[in-house]
Amino acid sequence: MDIPSSHTLGITRYQLFCVLAASLGSVNFGWNMGVTNLPGDYISKCLDGHRHLIGFLPSCIPASDVIWGIAVGSFALGSLIGAIACTRYSNAYGRKTVLMYSNVFSIASAFIFAFAVNIAMVIVGRLLVGIAVGAANGTFTTYVVEITTPKARSSLGSMTQLGIIIGMAITQLCSLEMLKPPLWRILLALTGAISLVNIAVLSLCVESPKWLIMNGQVDKAYETLVRLRRGSDCTAEFEHMVGAVREEMGLDARSASEMGLDARSASVIDVLRGKTPDNLRHQLLVASMLMVFQQASGISGVSFYSTTLFNTVTSTGDPRRTPTMAQILTCVLSIVGTIVTLVGMSLSVHFRRRTLLMLSHFAMGVCSVLISVGSIKGASALTIAMVFVYFAAFFIGSGPIPWVVPSEMTPTYAVAALAAISGSITYILIFAIGLLFSPLLSALNGYTFLLFAVANFAAVAFFFVLLPETKGLRVTDVVRVHSVGIHSVLSAKFQVESEYSEKS
Repeated sequence: MDIPSSHTLGITRYQLFCVLAASLGSVNFGWNMGVTNLPGDYISKCLDGHRHLIGFLPSCIPASDVIWGIAVGSFALGSLIGAIACTRYSNAYGRKTVLMYSNVFSIASAFIFAFAVNIAMVIVGRLLVGIAVGAANGTFTTYVVEITTPKARSSLGSMTQLGIIIGMAITQLCSLEMLKPPLWRILLALTGAISLVNIAVLSLCVESPKWLIMNGQVDKAYETLVRLRRGSDCTAEFEHMVGAVREEMGLDARSASEMGLDARSASVIDVLRGKTPDNLRHQLLVASMLMVFQQASGISGVSFYSTTLFNTVTSTGDPRRTPTMAQILTCVLSIVGTIVTLVGMSLSVHFRRRTLLMLSHFAMGVCSVLISVGSIKGASALTIAMVFVYFAAFFIGSGPIPWVVPSEMTPTYAVAALAAISGSITYILIFAIGLLFSPLLSALNGYTFLLFAVANFAAVAFFFVLLPETKGLRVTDVVRVHSVGIHSVLSAKFQVESEYSEKS
């Protein structure tokens, strides 16, 4: 009986296990994105009554809206630090190593949350957990792309966003029962429990075979690939991988040395200055704008403040009696997001990245207009319905695809650096939107989402002209065709063909 080639292989059990283990970092990211949503007023506004001591710890931590916004947004600033730092360390010590040991920061933050007595401690805790999940998220996509087959990558590449939305859904459900003191402390500190589980399961996973090749461990890389591709012949794939890594790393150490580069990798500064063997300006622009438009769509504002948003269009009653209608809607919204992300993973197998991304932003643009119309006209049902459709539209394209595409169009030596740049843009915008969304909502009321509508329609135009298709294509083919400076992908000469391309 002939053993099938690994090039035709889909998802293997061990490959899936490694991806799921690594995705716990994204679950932790989602947990901390949503954990301050429901209990925020109980912590910062002492909604359950005047501040008092429970044991030696205060029942709440009073803070103004601005200071609380900084506490919420400091998570994104920590993620920015983690995303930048992970480039150097994942190249030097390995993808798996960074995924595992970034959890130390999250465990430390859990202790701070459990014993916080002032808002400064909450801010420090949010910074530390941000560093942990920023490093994990920045490394996760690279790890997934490097361990999966082209067929598996189409669906497993979306695990970043699936992990995030699952984390958000779980934290919202837990929040319904853990809003009030002292339970909100346990709610925030559970991030440490997620990290402990993450360390345990990652210890059973392998390092990226591409990283091993980059660091001269060719024999170990082959053993790792055999384990990931069990039941198939991976000889041809391994030979191609070795050749591709050498080609993507600039052909030889001498050419890298002449450019002042480490032969194994390019730094963030190298990529920003264009000091790389390939012209990566187009990849840099597209990767950056993928994240700019992802956040300019308004999704972080909805994620952080969905309860506040729903409060503006529902009858709140006594906010101290839980769960309120707004809180229930927030939980249902997260569950819907999880379901739609699973649907989006299925769609990614059959439809092209570019198509799904443009459809996603167009749908969000239409929904943003209708959310504004519903808010201005007092049509609560329309506003609520469109928030749900908007959220669903995000997760079929704009949610998962920006995390996957940069690694599919960038040579190995620059993947970590480009991931750090695009991730940094994401976290800066998450911080800014998390800080400004609530004041914008108060100042502009129903007109707020018109700003997001403009951004979403602009995204459709940008991606139509400049986003290359990468689904099912070899990285070396995409790099060869598109490493020519900024250009329109509508020209026939920029259409990539590959023997491993999947028909869509």
